[in-house]
Amino acid sequence: MLATTTFAFEKDRPATPPVIPPNPVTATGRFIDAHVHFQACKAGELEKAAAWMKSNNVQRIINYPLAQSRPKNDTERKLMLENYAKYKGSIARGCVIFPEEVNSVEEAVKILTQEKQDGAVVFGEHYGENLKFDDPKNLRLYEACAKVGMPIMFHYSDRTRNMDEKGMPRLENVLKLYPNCTVIAHGDWWRSLSEGSCGRLLETYPNLYADISCTVGRAGMGRDKERTRTFFIRHADKLLFGTDSGWWSFGKAPAPEFVLIDELKLPKEVEDKICRQNAERLFWNVGSKNPSAK
Repeated sequence: MLATTTFAFEKDRPATPPVIPPNPVTATGRFIDAHVHFQACKAGELEKAAAWMKSNNVQRIINYPLAQSRPKNDTERKLMLENYAKYKGSIARGCVIFPEEVNSVEEAVKILTQEKQDGAVVFGEHYGENLKFDDPKNLRLYEACAKVGMPIMFHYSDRTRNMDEKGMPRLENVLKLYPNCTVIAHGDWWRSLSEGSCGRLLETYPNLYADISCTVGRAGMGRDKERTRTFFIRHADKLLFGTDSGWWSFGKAPAPEFVLIDELKLPKEVEDKICRQNAERLFWNVGSKNPSAK
């Protein structure tokens, strides 16, 4: 568990960073990448992310903290907020609480309310290490996100993280319990594509979305292009473009999801939804309402 100073917003809380006019990396871009992991608590790191965006024709990103890239104290948090303020309108941030860091829904709500006020647009990446998907420790976080009005993006693994069984009944339980919480699937969730659970859950629950990062190596999506194209068209309103790129991606070939979109040759309206419009609607309430936007 992290030191309590990580979430000590009221005690010695740094001053609100100055409001800086939006400075988008590019005026337009083909993609909103809804799943990346770039460093934000160090000087100059988001500048590297901005350069990566420009080189990949990405207009906007959702940047998720990992355990090693979260602010460890108030000084790092202050620097993080100042760094994001420079890229308002182009680099948005997620926030995360580990399940063991809170003991009640109310405690999580207090933290997430402050995070939202400080600019976070989504909770995640939620790993749920060594927990069942609907473990009570996880349920606290889903309920808190529903109360605050913040989508939650989860990492799924049937062995170690947010664990579930065939057909994903535990995920379905969460979707039923918290219909006002938008849940974004990622990771090994896609391995259930062949047995039909992915499509069934997307069609049944309005609060379930999925980002396409890490799909190319899972469920044959990179190999069976026709099947993937059909799935993307059928669920065009529920999919988000994402690459799971991060600070480890600098100087390397673009993520395979960029190539996948080109290879699928989707209808323009479908590509626009998956690559930009769904993220705009989900995170910034552009175009229509969604369960988590406020």
